[in-house]
Amino acid sequence: MDTNELFGREKISKVLFRLAPPVMLAQLIQALYNIVDSLFVANYSQTGLTALSIIYPIQLLMIALAVGSGVGINTVMAARLGSGRRAEADEYAGTGTPLAVALWAVFAAVCWAIMPAYAKMSTTTPEVIEAVISYGRIVCVFSFGLFLESIWTKIHQADGNMKRPMIAQIVGALTNIALDPLLIFGMFGLPEMGISGAAVATVAGQVVAALIVMKNGVRKPPALRKFPGHIGVIYRLGTPNILMQSAYTLYIFGLNMILATFSDQAVTVLGLYYKWQTIIFIPLGSMQTCIVPVISFNYAARNIDRCRKTLSTSMIFGMALMFIGTLCFEFIPKELLSVFSDDPLVIEIGINAFRLIGISFIPLVSSLTFPVFFQAVGSSVKSSLLTVVRTVVLFVPLAFLFSRFGLDYFWLTFPVTDSVTSVVGFVLYRKFLKKPYVSHERKPEEASAVIKPSHPGVIVTIAREHGSSGKQIGRLVAEELGIPFYYKEMTALAAQESGLDREFISDINRNSPERLQELYLSTKVVQHAVQAQNKVIRRIAENGSCVIVGRAADHILQDHRDVVRVFIYAPEEFRIARIMEQYGDDRAAAERNMRRSDEARGAYYRSMSGLEWGDRRNYDLLVNSAIGAGETAKIITEYIQAKEKGDSI
Repeated sequence: MDTNELFGREKISKVLFRLAPPVMLAQLIQALYNIVDSLFVANYSQTGLTALSIIYPIQLLMIALAVGSGVGINTVMAARLGSGRRAEADEYAGTGTPLAVALWAVFAAVCWAIMPAYAKMSTTTPEVIEAVISYGRIVCVFSFGLFLESIWTKIHQADGNMKRPMIAQIVGALTNIALDPLLIFGMFGLPEMGISGAAVATVAGQVVAALIVMKNGVRKPPALRKFPGHIGVIYRLGTPNILMQSAYTLYIFGLNMILATFSDQAVTVLGLYYKWQTIIFIPLGSMQTCIVPVISFNYAARNIDRCRKTLSTSMIFGMALMFIGTLCFEFIPKELLSVFSDDPLVIEIGINAFRLIGISFIPLVSSLTFPVFFQAVGSSVKSSLLTVVRTVVLFVPLAFLFSRFGLDYFWLTFPVTDSVTSVVGFVLYRKFLKKPYVSHERKPEEASAVIKPSHPGVIVTIAREHGSSGKQIGRLVAEELGIPFYYKEMTALAAQESGLDREFISDINRNSPERLQELYLSTKVVQHAVQAQNKVIRRIAENGSCVIVGRAADHILQDHRDVVRVFIYAPEEFRIARIMEQYGDDRAAAERNMRRSDEARGAYYRSMSGLEWGDRRNYDLLVNSAIGAGETAKIITEYIQAKEKGDSI
């Protein structure tokens, strides 16, 4: 089933149930690393269990750095592969391994140095402090497996290989499970290492997973001089993901600090909640992952009703699933706590805590789904705002406020935070529905959007500065030569080919694909649109002689015979005057629009080709159009006619 059929027409519930199971399995495997350690450590020592809760934010930060860096590499690779630039994609992949090693070295050194101070900030119990330092130093200093595996996994995924990363995660999790009892309790002649054994088991599982994805994950690194530029691009795309993940680290750290003023057992209870959360939230998390490509595709196709239906369907399913979690937290909190702990004080604190936290599960569905929705439609500001509101503005301040009334009131932070975030998300969603692109109906495709018959001959591609009359000149050349002219027609044809909206495809031409990906719009949707447009351009060229304006056609047809690549430019004053005359802009607006348009065209061209737009080496003919549109068209026409005759030029 193709993308148009699956995302655009298939029943939403069927799409979600088709996409969700593999994602659920992956998330379950990821959860095992944390859960298994906790189960074995709990059977060994309650002190160790508290230490795991304290070190959890550091582990989240480590994962945020590793995965976020991998996301940056994955995104930039996907953009290059989507435009046929395999060699450049491999260069970015080659940057991954040295980057992972550098990140690990810095993170390990910092964590080793600060771990004692961090432990003492989090608890006053000597035994817990010792356990935090022991476990924390091992999982951080030997975390090179996590950094390498995260980046190599994203490289595989960019190439479309999902199987090997899945196998790596499964084998890594099984390694962790097998080693935990052996190293914690000292079985089969091995030394009894306690909580340190759990740490060693965790990093061993990470190393095994890394070794599995190492094949084809390690690529030849680019020249040293290219590293700064490549790393800059990677983190321009990966930093939003790192920051969003880090927000969770900060709020959990803040909650731990507040709970530490009551008791170590209170900190332990929060940690146990997050253990169960990793399991209970798996269906919800997988649902949220699956709706991103569906919503992105339909938003790009301006099928807004289907976007709304996808959101509402996922929320209904999510609430139904989370209601089960609510029932568990309300009716069997003691049993849930007893899985990990037999400490009477932990059980006592945890029963009230779990029942109050359980109330938050229903509003939590919408508070977590609205940011995902805005991520899918490219509204990065709204997505980030909701996450910041929840994790920074509400969670920690409310927790501090409620804690002033006592520990039992502290747990009200969860339902209040998610209820308020849901309301804010709904308000932002209502405003989003009123946006022009969303509220206006999709225009029917133009009947004239067809590839016109032509004869064999020269293909003329025209790139032009804004205000240089390039489009007008291209049309004059086409009329003089008696061949078809393509400009907006390509957008309409690409819309027909892809099933996406013409305005969305035009926006890709106005902004580089990287910019759209920075805005969290699904990479695959951008690729789908770009590939459709490129396919249309090649089909037009195969049909015979024609004039094509813009869309990086000179690069797309680089292997096509008989292509004349033209670049039209003009002095700034000439272009400003033309823009003012044509669009009615004042001088300031004309200058601003001229530079904005040229920057967008340059960015798009670089995204497609890796070359500089306007560089004379990329063109056969450069013409200053200040001599007039007619004269410029005449020069181009004469050049083409001479080329067709085989004259020396």
